[in-house]
Amino acid sequence: EFFFALEFSSQGAPLALVEDLASQVLRYVGCPRESAPELTDALGRATSKGTEATAGGQRRCDVQFRAHSGTLEILVSSNGGRIWQETIAIP
Repeated sequence: EFFFALEFSSQGAPLALVEDLASQVLRYVGCPRESAPELTDALGRATSKGTEATAGGQRRCDVQFRAHSGTLEILVSSNGGRIWQETIAIP
């Protein structure tokens, strides 16, 4: 069991970096990348330059991974708003 969270702020994070980190977590728990097909789109929306900035002018992208009881929960949010959430069975 583990909890892993990434928070990117200010100028945002490059999509390729966030996708690579997410792929590494999926690989670590033994889930194929194909087990979360909507993850790439959600990460793209969270890291998009068009994402509304916070009151301080910063954009945020948050990605959380929680593995427990044979499942992996993934939550993608931007500036405090949930964009996508999925629970995947760990093989």
